[in-house]
Amino acid sequence: MGFREHLEEICQVDGAVAASVMGFDGIAIDTVTAPNQAVDAETLMIEYSGILGQVRKAAELLKAGDLTELTIGTERMTTHLRPIDSEFFLVLAMSPAGNYGKGRYLLRVKAPKLKDEL
Repeated sequence: MGFREHLEEICQVDGAVAASVMGFDGIAIDTVTAPNQAVDAETLMIEYSGILGQVRKAAELLKAGDLTELTIGTERMTTHLRPIDSEFFLVLAMSPAGNYGKGRYLLRVKAPKLKDEL
């Protein structure tokens, strides 16, 4: 199963706007976007990659351990980010009415599978 198939499965969760495999440099490897979305989720995810990198560095500096997950919530969207390895992460953008628990679960389950494909 390739990146796209995993991302399509993740995007089937209620409220999913977009899912992506991205590098910490902000470059998307692959992205799946739900149809008819008013928010530019791809640009949002690129911008959030910088925040994820900063949080990861802060955790290392403070010897808090490896970053396992980051969630950013706004009025119109909640975005979950989960590192796959030291170079790539998985991200899911969801609407406020989305099933966050299932979305987080799918990221946790899919990250190791995507790591095997990298």
